[in-house]
Amino acid sequence: MKVYDTINKVELEADTKKLVDIMVDGRQVDLYLSEKKTDADGYLSWDVEHWSSIDNKKFIRCYSLEGKVLGESTGHNIYDLYNDFKPEEAVKVELS
Repeated sequence: MKVYDTINKVELEADTKKLVDIMVDGRQVDLYLSEKKTDADGYLSWDVEHWSSIDNKKFIRCYSLEGKVLGESTGHNIYDLYNDFKPEEAVKVELS
């Protein structure tokens, strides 16, 4: 998939595994979704996911809705990361 690097101002090709490696190396991956998502409880809605790594086995996802960064976040370990980290479903993927 095409990924735009906002720091180096270049477009590159990366698959999901490569994006995870990029996060482990210290970069943030932003997934811009085609439509708003809501959690199972109806508590949280978002249209952008900001993924980053705490270490090589722990990840954090923060959220934005309509340009506003939300205060909520979720933690993920490497074993359940691929259940929720789905860059192939995003309309735009950026590195920051």
